[in-house]
Order: sequence, then structure tokens, then C-alpha cells
Amino acid sequence: MEFSNLLQFAVEQSASDLHIQAGVAPMLRIAGRMRTVKGDPLADELVLDLLTQMVPERFRDGLSARLAQGLDFSYVLADGQRFRCSAYSHLSRPSLTMRMIPQGMLSISELRLPPVLETIAQAERGLILLTGTTGSGKSTTLAAMINQINENESFKIITVEDPVEFVHQSRKSLVSQLEVGTDTPSFDQALRQALRQDPDVVLVGELRDVETLRMALRAADTGHLVFSTVHSSDAPQTIERIITMFPASEHKLLLTQLANSIEAIISQRLVVGHDGKRRPAVEILRGGAVTAKFITEGRLKELAEYVQTGQSGMQSFDQHLLAMYEAEEIRGTEALRWATNPEAFGVAMRGIKRTGGAGH
Repeated sequence: MEFSNLLQFAVEQSASDLHIQAGVAPMLRIAGRMRTVKGDPLADELVLDLLTQMVPERFRDGLSARLAQGLDFSYVLADGQRFRCSAYSHLSRPSLTMRMIPQGMLSISELRLPPVLETIAQAERGLILLTGTTGSGKSTTLAAMINQINENESFKIITVEDPVEFVHQSRKSLVSQLEVGTDTPSFDQALRQALRQDPDVVLVGELRDVETLRMALRAADTGHLVFSTVHSSDAPQTIERIITMFPASEHKLLLTQLANSIEAIISQRLVVGHDGKRRPAVEILRGGAVTAKFITEGRLKELAEYVQTGQSGMQSFDQHLLAMYEAEEIRGTEALRWATNPEAFGVAMRGIKRTGGAGH
């Protein structure tokens, strides 16, 4: 199959990812499951030639050696379909993963996200973190929240990404999107420049290192609304992961900064519904006096209990999963698979059955 046809096939199959690896046939991830595309195993030379054509020019010299470090870049078809690409070396053989970026901008409601995210996006300042594993929909949710601001507020929005995924057209707001490696050498350098460019909202693709985190906290402290992502499972783990990035001598000050800056920590998992489509299960922690107290005192485990009070639209994963199960949007087996506390969740499910709620 020609590469262009393969990409079109991936789009038609609603695949989230395309995997190209020398030595095996291409594979697609569809509704969370890997599927093999019929065809012959790909030769090393074919995959390397393909990568040479796809990667930005700055990566082409010594491409084979560069793969050992991993390369992240974006790829755009003539019709505007975008892919986030990660090229790498597997047993010294060239490989590529392409993440499909949905065309068009879906709203928070269209993504079936909790309505409180619309309220969170209206915050005037602070730090909003999207957390979850790779492929849990963090970028899509961020794009929906930025889009809401773009459509409704007269702001200056700056995004710093590696690579740029969703492209935002300036609507009511002015949007500037910077791609690391093309428009700026690094996240922290881009943030330093961004704070001199009169922004109201700053999106940082990922908090990867101490300097980027310092700049993000500084931006939030100086009255900006800052969005970013962290690879962590929930709010307590997010705080812990951030803290461990810093030397122990700075932990107390960092906890105070985080406590004063956190507007919300939104954690996501994608679950499969009755219709076979994936939808987000979301845990939400809101900032405020109680959250700040728990963070500054290092009582992170108590944050999980606080989330379950439901104040200000907060909710735990299990509360959201139970609501989806009760509404017959997901099966019990799928809910249990993603539940944080499967034993307690099973008891709650049986309670729903007894009162005539959702079935199996």
C-alpha cells in the first residue's frame, strides 16, 4: 500500500495511531486496540526513505544516528490533516509512530467532558494541569479549553509545543503558536520570551524540566493563566512528581508556590463506551483554601478524599465512572477495569443494580 493511501486508510478507520516499524507490516490503533494492516513486512530502506522525506530538514543529516535519540515532529497532509510523529530506533532499525490529530476543533461538551471545565477555563490566573498517560486525550482537552477562550475572550494566547498539534485560528483572541525546534530552541526560552509579549494565557505543551516549571510558576504568579500537561495518574501523584524534580532544599518553597498557583488539576483516562467509541473519564481537583492547605502541609493523600466531596464541581475517577455506568454509557467490566478502587466500586455497582439502574 502506498504511504498516502495508508494514511488515508488510517483516517477512514478512525485510527488514533499509525505504527510503522521495519520488519513488520504497518499497524493501526483503533478504539485502543492494535490492528495489523494487510501487507508485507516493511524493509529498513523503505522506512528510512520515508522518514527522510517526512522529517524537518534540520533532522535529515545523519538521520540514522539521530533516531537513537528519538525525533518528535509534526506532519501535515495537503488536506490539512495533522499528525504528531515520533521517530525512533528499534533494534537499530528505523521506526515511526504517528498520532492522528483530529481535524476541526471540538468543544468541551462535544468531547463529553464535565461542564465544570468551561468554568475552569474562565479563570483569570493560575496554573491548570492536564494529567494522564500517553494517549489519554490531554492534548484534545487542552485544545477544547483554549478554543473556548479563543471564541469568547479578547485575550492574547501563546502556545509553546513540541510539536504543534491543534492549530488555532485567531477568533476573538489573538493566538500565537510556537513550535520548539522551529520557532524557539526550548520550552524555557520560549516562556521567557512569551512573558515579554503581553500574553493573558500561556499553554506549555509539557512540564519536562525544572527550568520550564520555574517559568510556568512565575507566569502564574504574575497574573497569567497557564495551561500544561504532566504524565501522572491523579492530583496527588502530579504534586509528588513536580516536587521530585526539585532539590530537597526547595521543596517547602515549591509547595507554597504550587498551593498558591493551582487553579485545577484535571486527570483523564479514556474508556470504551457501549458504542465502541472512547470517551474521557475525568478526575477534577479545584484550587482554593482547602487544597492549598493540604499541599503546603504535604497532606497529599487527603486530596483524594477532598475531591470526593464534589465541591465546586470536583469529582473522582470512580464517581465519574459510576455515573457513566449508571447512565448505561459504559459496561460494568470497562468501569471496573479503570476504577481506582475496584473493590469499593464493585459494591457501588451492585447497589445500582438493586435499585434498578444500569445493567451489565
